[in-house]
Amino acid sequence: MYLEDRTVRLQLWDTAGQERFRSLIPSYIRDSTVAVVVYDITNLNSFQQTSKWIDDVRTERGSDVIIMLVGNKTDLADKRQIT
Repeated sequence: MYLEDRTVRLQLWDTAGQERFRSLIPSYIRDSTVAVVVYDITNLNSFQQTSKWIDDVRTERGSDVIIMLVGNKTDLADKRQIT
């Protein structure tokens, strides 16, 4: 991916929030400067779990890492649990 005059490497890892992938976080985010944590707006537990994922990222990468929190499934507005 190109950003202005620089080449930026973009890798997306989808763990589907599964606990069994937590131990792989260090290898997923090695050398990362940005993390995107995605939750399901129709699932309160999904949102509540984001704090654990964010803590894991900060533990591995420090407090300078940029973290974006993104809600998905916005097409299911009638089932929204997170506002």
